[in-house]
Amino acid sequence: MNNSTISINLANSLPNWDLSVAFYANMDDPQIAADLKSFEKLAKEVSMYRGTIVEMEPYELSILLRKYETIIELSRKLSYFAFLYSDTHKTDEKVSQFKSKVNEDVSRAFEALSFIHYELNALPDFKKLEFLNHPKLHRWISWLQSLFVGYWALSEGATFIINKKSLVSSSWDRLYDETCASMKFKFKKKVLNEAEISAKMRSKSAEDRHQALVEMNRVYKENARVLTMCYNMILKDKGIDDELYGHDEPVLESLHHNHISKEDLLAMVNEVVDSYVPISQRFYKLMAKLAKVDGIKYEDRNFNPVEVADKKITWPECVMQVLEAYANFSPEYAMYAAQIVNANIIDVPTYKGKTSGAYCIRGEWPYILLNFTGNSGDANTFAHELGHGVHHLLSAQVGVLNDTTPTGLAEVASEFAENLLFKQQLSKATNNREKLALLISHVRDMINSIHRQISFYKFEERTHRERKKGELSTARLNQIWREEASRCLGFDVGEDADHMWMGISHIFGMPYYVYSYAFAGLVVNNLIKAYEKWEENSEFELKESFADLYIDMLSNTGIEDFKSLLEPFGIDADSPDFWANGLSVITDYIDEIEKLAKEEGLL
Repeated sequence: MNNSTISINLANSLPNWDLSVAFYANMDDPQIAADLKSFEKLAKEVSMYRGTIVEMEPYELSILLRKYETIIELSRKLSYFAFLYSDTHKTDEKVSQFKSKVNEDVSRAFEALSFIHYELNALPDFKKLEFLNHPKLHRWISWLQSLFVGYWALSEGATFIINKKSLVSSSWDRLYDETCASMKFKFKKKVLNEAEISAKMRSKSAEDRHQALVEMNRVYKENARVLTMCYNMILKDKGIDDELYGHDEPVLESLHHNHISKEDLLAMVNEVVDSYVPISQRFYKLMAKLAKVDGIKYEDRNFNPVEVADKKITWPECVMQVLEAYANFSPEYAMYAAQIVNANIIDVPTYKGKTSGAYCIRGEWPYILLNFTGNSGDANTFAHELGHGVHHLLSAQVGVLNDTTPTGLAEVASEFAENLLFKQQLSKATNNREKLALLISHVRDMINSIHRQISFYKFEERTHRERKKGELSTARLNQIWREEASRCLGFDVGEDADHMWMGISHIFGMPYYVYSYAFAGLVVNNLIKAYEKWEENSEFELKESFADLYIDMLSNTGIEDFKSLLEPFGIDADSPDFWANGLSVITDYIDEIEKLAKEEGLL
């Protein structure tokens, strides 16, 4: 990477984010009360437009929508801050109360604004056409088109019920988060949090991996009564929403937001499930052969049997690795990433009271949460989340109402970024053994993102449907989980893992999010194949234009569907082979693993 063009401010210590960059200094910041007052005042002012939209001229609607955007921006500032602050103070009851109060205040003010969606959707067709074609409203055309498809065609009474119910609904997710954050796991005379014990599942020691799994399962089992109740209530709440919206299937709401047809989802899921045997099960059998064991166990899923030097990395090394990979693809892409690194909006270390995992919030200031421990896998996590960050910087430029990127396309940005790092690491490998270790780790991650997430989706599908008949017991949830996980892996996960579904945070906080990872992984694999062809057949100038097209794609994910976004790359997402083409990338990598393993005398 050319450091003369990309300047990075890095210290050896692990940085914490500065929430005052985009939000507030702390929860006692007086600006919070001032912003909340402005937010409530503006919401009350906009509520006076109720019943008038049908009579509005386009310029009048443009005034209303500008005010509405300001309200949304203020609500995000308040709620995002509460969310981020809470996630680094999970064990502080006062912070939890603060977050709850902010969310309640924001939700209460928004209750009076549901008429905007309802009245716009109820407009006669000629009025909709007038608004869609008027230059005063051009900046909101994508949002208006999405709104007019009928999803908001509810009575105001039903909309009011949903808004009221959302306050209670979020409490179950909050209880789940706080319960998990307070869990303590015992490991070799140490007390670990959820993130730390999860990391032990990647240990080189089979004994450590097994001990970590047994301990995680034990603690989840101890908390099963609360976690099972949380999940049951989330399932029930989702069912009520579906009835109000007139959805006969639980996944339809998610499909609407993702702009994915039911037919496309079913085609993808069926293709992935059909590939369990030739891909995921083949891979795990291959890992068993390389490990010289009869078969691997659940805790061995993420173990790499090809040993290479376990290199610890510092935070500066991690950042430079990722930015170099980005710059090799596109200097412009890397420049966006560097802006995020330099903005003090990344919380890097793991510590008591901090939520586990990693994420990036959307917006012009894409805050990133990590739990960095110095393992080589942390670079992949950072590449993933920073990919989200670059995407959010670009997509935010279309405006707050149009910035409605579906979750599936959001994960495309992060998984493509991970692949850039993998390609760089592979090119720098000094021998076949290093290449083999990298390929195994990459295929493992791809299977986790595609096959394993579809097994989560199948678990969700079954539990959402069965919940309609009544509450599900822990034993029944364990059974469904065990069946679906075992079907994907090709072996029984066993009793030592039967409570592990409780650690899948997305099924609690974001129902039907999990299939987005598989969707994104297969879209990315199609992009990878297109990029490789571009590199093989094009001159440098054209390779640069692939990156330009990709940056343009990230800028428009909120206003175009995935099929039209892929067209400039020569990818036909309507092709019957589209999903299979994505899966073929994994097959090719497994073939390469077998070839290298034989050359190294490991098979």
